[in-house]
Amino acid sequence: MEKQEFFKISEQVFADNNLSEFWQGEKRDALFDLCNIMLEQNKVMNLSAIRDEEGVICRHFADSLTVAKHIPEGAKILDVGSGGGMPTLPLAIARPDVKITALDATAKKTAYVLATAEKLGLTNVSVVSARAEELGQTPEYREKYDVVCARAVAELRILAEWCVPFAKKGGLFIAMKGKNGKKELEDAKNAVKTLLLHMENDDEFTLCDPSAKDEAEAKRHIFVFRKTAPTPAKYPRRNAQIQKKPL
Repeated sequence: MEKQEFFKISEQVFADNNLSEFWQGEKRDALFDLCNIMLEQNKVMNLSAIRDEEGVICRHFADSLTVAKHIPEGAKILDVGSGGGMPTLPLAIARPDVKITALDATAKKTAYVLATAEKLGLTNVSVVSARAEELGQTPEYREKYDVVCARAVAELRILAEWCVPFAKKGGLFIAMKGKNGKKELEDAKNAVKTLLLHMENDDEFTLCDPSAKDEAEAKRHIFVFRKTAPTPAKYPRRNAQIQKKPL
């Protein structure tokens, strides 16, 4: 896709999703470059099932940036299960005031995220290749982040146990969810209580996505939780326990 065509489509998508503040200046060029890098790398590495520019613009870039308004100025962020760098890379472009660490168990993916950040000249991105349930028990990473976020990783009651130990007391755990968000939230009541969370916001909206089959497919929830006290030492448990007996 030619740059001007990419710009035209992106400007409309960002406007439709109330994200126009992030579609300006050098950010536009960086997102164009990111799209090209991602689609090229996707030919040899399974980063995403989305393999066209319009899909990347809407279902990766715009979808990732819907979380931006919930993130405090200058926050230190951990993106758990970052995969191909969503929302890490678009967020790092849109919010140069924050510092983001992309965490993923697959070393090839974190290597891609770091290499792409360097190509784009992003100095606010770092990566860690590790399992969340193991890293969350280490003093270097436990309770060190202002915001811990995750997108399309696991159901909420499992995701919370992976993510919350990384957040500081008073910090935020933000889960980006789709059409099943309400049910996941209901199922996660015990996890929310056990992990000492207070729910501050359920930002429910419909992503403006021309390729969505129906409104339900475009439904989104951004759950914002405040961590009210240090995480009990036993969490996170071993992953076999988390999966077999979720909170």
